Amino acid sequence: KKTALTCTSIIMVSSDDVTHSENYVTELIEFYPDNLIISKSPAYEGLFSVIRDKNTQTPSFVYHADRLMRILVEDALAALSSRPPAASVETPCGPTVQNFRRPVDPGIVTAVSIVRAGDSLLEVVRGILPGLASVGKILIQRDENSLQKNAVVYYDKLPPTISKNDVILCDPMLATGGSSLAALDILVKKGGVDPGRIVFCNVLTCPEGVHAVLKAYPAVTIVTAQIDPYLNEQKFIVPGLGDFGCRYFGTA
Repeated sequence: KKTALTCTSIIMVSSDDVTHSENYVTELIEFYPDNLIISKSPAYEGLFSVIRDKNTQTPSFVYHADRLMRILVEDALAALSSRPPAASVETPCGPTVQNFRRPVDPGIVTAVSIVRAGDSLLEVVRGILPGLASVGKILIQRDENSLQKNAVVYYDKLPPTISKNDVILCDPMLATGGSSLAALDILVKKGGVDPGRIVFCNVLTCPEGVHAVLKAYPAVTIVTAQIDPYLNEQKFIVPGLGDFGCRYFGTA
């Protein structure tokens, strides 16, 4: 049985500054070994250095973010539950190579974006999987006047057959988890999607968001490129990269 792991066990706040355990990422992975996947690539360091930079202009932000998201989405697709079992593959040179799992059939995958930032990830998924079965949209905005930046759902449109498919939920930022939980509620309670068939794909997250999502939906899988240590008073990820949607779509 898992012992309680709270954000306060990972993040220590002092009067002078906000610090965190050097092992906070390791602790999260150990606590959620089957549901938290951190995408790995040597390319991430350089790509993140550009999109985190406050001086990066929109064209460069989009170009480098798109490159980063292509790597991330491939790892998210590999985590889908309906990938075929391992099988042998015969090469043109003759030998048979064992234990290869082929990619998931795109005809049983639905991609759902949390509008608007999620549309950036959605288009990457569609570019990699042109045979994608269907697309869903959920419009959620944070109430900036509320202390906890509560999520407000304005619109959702899900494909009628979504309950039969694997689902990639697309949102580049997982911060408080409010918008993510609202979207998951719609997918599971309205769309009838099995939580075990949902992969939540995000560029950047933090311990608060991971805990919020996996506490409510322990069967969901999170695939992220990086985990930052904490949220600030405005509920932005720190050090973060600012508002992803505004920077990507040029409205910052």
